[in-house]
Amino acid sequence: MQKIHNLKLIQQIIAAFLISILLGWGIVNALSIFLIIGAAVITLFILLILVFAVRKLWLSHGLSKLLLYAFIVASFIGPGLISLKVGPISLFPYRLLLPVAILIYLYYWIKTKRISLYGEEPVKPVLIFLLAWIGFSLLSLLWARSFIEGVKDIFFLSSGIFFIFLFITSFNKRKDFSALFYTWVLVMMFMLAVGYWNYLTQQQLPVSRLATMGAYVQHRPTAVFANENDYASYLALSFFFAFAVFHRYKPGAIKIHPLLIRLTAGFLVISAIFQIYVSESRANLLSVIIGLVFWFLFFTKLKEKRYLVIIGLIGFAGAYLIFGSMINNIILTVWSQISSAFIPSNNAAASTDIRINLLKNALIFIADSFGMGIGAGNIEYYMKNYAVLPTDNIVNIHNWWAEIFVHYGIFIFVGYLLLYLWLIVSLYKLYRKSQHWKDKLITQALSTSLVAFSLASISPSSFMTLNYSWILVAFALSYINYRLKNNDEQKELASNE
Repeated sequence: MQKIHNLKLIQQIIAAFLISILLGWGIVNALSIFLIIGAAVITLFILLILVFAVRKLWLSHGLSKLLLYAFIVASFIGPGLISLKVGPISLFPYRLLLPVAILIYLYYWIKTKRISLYGEEPVKPVLIFLLAWIGFSLLSLLWARSFIEGVKDIFFLSSGIFFIFLFITSFNKRKDFSALFYTWVLVMMFMLAVGYWNYLTQQQLPVSRLATMGAYVQHRPTAVFANENDYASYLALSFFFAFAVFHRYKPGAIKIHPLLIRLTAGFLVISAIFQIYVSESRANLLSVIIGLVFWFLFFTKLKEKRYLVIIGLIGFAGAYLIFGSMINNIILTVWSQISSAFIPSNNAAASTDIRINLLKNALIFIADSFGMGIGAGNIEYYMKNYAVLPTDNIVNIHNWWAEIFVHYGIFIFVGYLLLYLWLIVSLYKLYRKSQHWKDKLITQALSTSLVAFSLASISPSSFMTLNYSWILVAFALSYINYRLKNNDEQKELASNE
């Protein structure tokens, strides 16, 4: 009874807080009372779903799994909300829960009695490659010009790969992956709420770089991230989780009317697109488009394709008749953002030109290293001290693929690229074999999100420190391992019979 009372109290506090923000913003901006009420109703509805889902996790999982999900949520949020300075070290929930997650990992590892490297896990070759990656990164310290930067990079690399080992060890049932899937969606709800707060109030959390910048960028949402590009990339990947719910959800999983679930998922999808658009992140607009094209080609039936094309043409024609000028402005804005990513401007210091020079410098560095890489975490040091082409004092390469290539060389880069392609192909194959709608939901979300990852990963300054990128790979790899292992067990049982 005490837990239920505390839960209701938390609901009331959150509801009162959000309503006060909406009302205050509405009064200042002289909004219509209907818009205020509508926004409040939508926000409260999402909060009710959020609280219901958290309560379901609380009741259906043990303490170790609850702590594990708390660690995952904290990994998404990072230092964005709570950060305590203790001497030179910053403490926040993720760092406090990391030792707990390590203990949980060791507990499950010992419990399963796998003394060797995960015994007969289907994805064992991938795990060996990841350990080899860490080993090579340590070896690269021998020729790295900046030892300290190399150690930092290896720490983040090891932390990211830890997610993969943790997920494979801890998640081995369909309900685990369903809970992980909905945890991602619930975190997305929270992020979008903070993003709307950024946009509507033009206020930023202290962690955001925009907090100290001019009013002309204060409307760009950053949520709990350091900048708008990191947040937009997160939304581009999360978009396909909400979109999969909208497309694949069937009644029975949650005691809420399926129409309300789909409406909520649709609201999340539209909100993600809107916040990516206002963040002015060109690569992430493209990544969503590419992911949707992949979904249309591989996850819709022929009949659905026909309906989608017809409905899309009719809907666009109707909207253009009513909102023609607005649509023209949006198309021109989006096109200018996308085209500027590929067509260099006449301005020598333009962002696109700088990125091109960053990539050219990276190719020079990798060539000078004979394809072995310049050493873990050393790109900024090299850009600052050995750059051949000007980069306007910008030293981060802003490209995850190039970062892996220039740091770790051709062998690790090719291995990672093959792993990435294998994940997408394997998930699609599992989708084709799936009988249960939950399996189709998860495989569709993961594969389309990974396709979007190809371009979403070139928007942030570095993907190495963004936990959500590692969680996505860990989710996909552990789910593939679970499905392949389950199929192997079924074949073994069938042969014994």
